[in-house]
Amino acid sequence: MKSLRIAVQMDPIEKMIVNHDTSLALMVEAQTRGHELWWWAPNDLFYDTGVVKARARRVSVSFDEGKHYETHEEAVRAADDFDIILVRQDPPFDMGYVSNTYLLELTKALVINPPPGIRNISEKMSILQFPELTPTTWVGRDLDALEAFSKRFDQVVLKVLFLMGGDGVIKLAASEAGFRDKAKAFLAAAGREPILAQEFLPAVSGGDKRVFVIGGEPFAALRRVPKEGDFRANLHVGGKAEAGELDDDDRRIVKAVAPLLEREGIVFAGLDVIAGKLIEINVTSPTLAQELQRFSGLDLPKAFWDRVEKLV
Repeated sequence: MKSLRIAVQMDPIEKMIVNHDTSLALMVEAQTRGHELWWWAPNDLFYDTGVVKARARRVSVSFDEGKHYETHEEAVRAADDFDIILVRQDPPFDMGYVSNTYLLELTKALVINPPPGIRNISEKMSILQFPELTPTTWVGRDLDALEAFSKRFDQVVLKVLFLMGGDGVIKLAASEAGFRDKAKAFLAAAGREPILAQEFLPAVSGGDKRVFVIGGEPFAALRRVPKEGDFRANLHVGGKAEAGELDDDDRRIVKAVAPLLEREGIVFAGLDVIAGKLIEINVTSPTLAQELQRFSGLDLPKAFWDRVEKLV
């Protein structure tokens, strides 16, 4: 394989958590294969008289806690100068994120995941295409309708649609005093966007799963367990990663979702699953590759680049 010039669009490199960051793991593997690495932040990308450009930095990277990157040069480069652009910045998935995808769509580089796919697969709302796979779900802003939905269950989970890592997620019971006031405040905090409500699955106390999908195929699974006193298993809010295994439900879910991923050109996705139910389809910047390798010995960055190199 010839050396590739790779740009990673991501959050600031100096803020990486070295023993956790999936983007760093992907970059280290690309560097091991002899590829040239650059990075930029989303705000470094711009359009100038017919050309999409970025203020980019060429770097070398490592898992050294003290110095996980070294900058070798900084330059304004045309996006077309790169063979591959990895989109790896975290949500919120707001209009800044969306506008950036319109710029990336103008480049001749191979963008992973593709800008139209990132836009079309809303990480929480895309599950609405698979009602047979999901918990009972409601999306909207009508308070009376939300209350009527919630009364069908002992408890419901309310979610802001375009955040990440367990942020903007609460649990309520329609039978509790103040339900309407709390739900109304949640809707107000979400702004103009609808919210998502789901029946609460008590099985989450035993953890959820991140199912890694590469090229439409199930690669591996990792279990996440909530901290005591919380129902959210996300590591961002204190959840803990554990070894996990793919089961028949996981494979069934991946098989059902794979045509959507293939249609949108998604190379790397992370599906969140609770008790055999699909919760989210993560395509912006799926994480937990380092945890997967620690607990299961499976090398996701290697599998990722094996796949990507075939696409170039």
